[in-house]
Amino acid sequence: MEILLKAYEVADEIKSSALFIELCELKKYIDQTYQTESTAYKKANDAFSEIQSLGGQYHPNFKKAVATLSIAKKELFEKQEVKRYLELERTLQSELDELSRTLANLVSDHVKAPNELGFLKESSCHAG
Repeated sequence: MEILLKAYEVADEIKSSALFIELCELKKYIDQTYQTESTAYKKANDAFSEIQSLGGQYHPNFKKAVATLSIAKKELFEKQEVKRYLELERTLQSELDELSRTLANLVSDHVKAPNELGFLKESSCHAG
């Protein structure tokens, strides 16, 4: 029970950090300000994903889907607020990965935890 309480404390610390607060404020701003761009990107991404599942580059609409997605992505992801949001998101994810590694190492060297690239390291424990 004590570990669970500590976990909630850590979560509250993260949620009250300047980084997390700015991330949430930017998310709200982006959602309100760039609705058209966000919708266009989601629609283009969904269409591209569907074409990928239906034959990928051999699908007759592949080139059109790639072009549409590229334009929509550029339109949204070149906004300064979106760039900042993605930067903050990467920073937060990196901090969470580091926390996971630290916790995993405290428990055991054999517990999987994300490496510097965010991939889970394989356990070196080979029972059997």
